[in-house]
Amino acid sequence: MSKESTIRLQIPTEVVRNIGFKIDEKSFAIYAFLLYQKFRSRDKNDPILQIDHVVMKNNLGINDNRTLKRCFKVLYDQKLIKNEISKFPTNGQLKVELLYPYRKDWFTQLPLKSLNRIEEIGHHGYRLMYYYESYINRNDISQDYCYPSYISIRDDLKISDDTLTKYNTQLKKLKLITITKHEVQFDNPLDENRFTRFNNHYRVNLFNV
Repeated sequence: MSKESTIRLQIPTEVVRNIGFKIDEKSFAIYAFLLYQKFRSRDKNDPILQIDHVVMKNNLGINDNRTLKRCFKVLYDQKLIKNEISKFPTNGQLKVELLYPYRKDWFTQLPLKSLNRIEEIGHHGYRLMYYYESYINRNDISQDYCYPSYISIRDDLKISDDTLTKYNTQLKKLKLITITKHEVQFDNPLDENRFTRFNNHYRVNLFNV
């Protein structure tokens, strides 16, 4: 998957944020791989993809067929693929037909080579990069960040606080994202439930991908 850094992989924003979908991080990575295969296919009008599932597993850091089959079941249940995958071919390639139950004009894009870093950043990290990018307006350089709350991220992606913190830390360590903490204080002395929270600003560092 050696591509120029200027090439972007587009994923529907509704899928990225789980708007009307329930897609876990591994199923998201598999769907991204399918879109990559679609991107590189010669016939753009043919919805059926020919997939080497062994190559897919190796590229995405998925160790067993059971996990792969479960993820395909998720994509089938969410109507992102037409055919249910019950077994994998011992010889030849797996046929997968894509469906498009979303707006085709609303997508989030990251450099294609980010797909090569899944084993390094994890499936959660890969999904988080797309999630943050989906809220950033690249047409306005003064707004090159987003600020979703921990609660929103956790609820949208169905992950725990510990998991979110772990993969944010990993992405920061690799300089793929920058997180700036902004403290918002609720300091009403009459409010017994007053509290202090942090509203983080997230930047996706495309130049480091």
